[in-house]
Amino acid sequence: MERGIKRPREEADGVLREKQGCDADFRRWDVAETVFYLRREGLEQWEQMFREHGITGPGLPFLTEAHLEKMGVFPLGSRLQILHCLQKLWQVSNESMKVLNDPIHGHIELHPLLLRFVDTPQFQRLRHIKQLGGTYLVFPGASHNRFEHSVGVGYLAGCLVQALNERQPELLITKQDVLCVQIAGLCHDLGHGPFSHMFDGMFIPKVRPGEKWKHEMASVQMFDHLVRVNGLEEVMERHGLTLPVDLVFIKEQIAGPLDNSILNSSWPYKGRPMEKSFLYEIVANKRNGIDVDKWDYFARDCYHLGIQNNFDYQRFLKFARVCEVRGKKHICTRDKVHFAVVILTLGDMPKKIIIFWLNCKIRYTCGYFLVFCLDKKKIYLI
Repeated sequence: MERGIKRPREEADGVLREKQGCDADFRRWDVAETVFYLRREGLEQWEQMFREHGITGPGLPFLTEAHLEKMGVFPLGSRLQILHCLQKLWQVSNESMKVLNDPIHGHIELHPLLLRFVDTPQFQRLRHIKQLGGTYLVFPGASHNRFEHSVGVGYLAGCLVQALNERQPELLITKQDVLCVQIAGLCHDLGHGPFSHMFDGMFIPKVRPGEKWKHEMASVQMFDHLVRVNGLEEVMERHGLTLPVDLVFIKEQIAGPLDNSILNSSWPYKGRPMEKSFLYEIVANKRNGIDVDKWDYFARDCYHLGIQNNFDYQRFLKFARVCEVRGKKHICTRDKVHFAVVILTLGDMPKKIIIFWLNCKIRYTCGYFLVFCLDKKKIYLI
């Protein structure tokens, strides 16, 4: 009778939300929950073998076709069917993705949950904020904006975290981790004001002297506002996120630890435990500054300025690994790749110094004029 009952599934993302049966996180499954999942997927003929070998949730990502053969699963088609069924547990989405054609990264896919963030007024305002401030007044190609940069960072964040997950399944990176990292990359620049860094570097000090205002904290505040007014809490939970913990995790990736009272503790973050410290080095790397935010704007800014970009993030992705250093897990790469990061990025420094000097002069010349006009007319954009 039990086998004849078909329990309903949640529609979004194939998330396990049944009133009876499996825990939503397969890593917490015992043998009974593991065989329940097999039975629910129509693979009940193999549940006895899984029982006899004591297969639990944490071991599922490590199962291979060879392991199943040793367990006595025949023929080959049955082994592949089981593996395909198990892979659905850690796939980010079973839903169709939105495909965008980006001039820097080509055709990229965005998860349906990320699209819910993109399709909000708070995120759409980034279309009207220049990435390089007033630089486009001299470099006419540099008219790109924060919108496409944010989409690019969200995409690269997903590329890096999923590459680590594929190469090192022992890290136990979950679908929830992947989505949170992508959302953080997507929303990391929500708090930028008009003309980007000119706003917090020149305008705020002029009209609010002494105000310690940073766009990172403004991004956190805007993120809270975006989630609240657009009713995204329920949508996030439908896609398997756990609130408010995952909201905290997303904001910590953008701005760092949120609780100043525990900054001096061994682990100041609350969104994820210390064994997942490497996740905080993807969007905004406080340890060495090598993060996907820079990967995107190196490529995107150089493309629109018309100068060569010597940093190849694809190479970094290929060799990235998580290693334990002094009790914490960090994203590392091979020594020759690290050397390439330094040399290729700084090798044509004279040219970049000239571009940087021009950029600063343009930014502050144009910026001073704009701030002067805004100040005299009392048009404060905060």
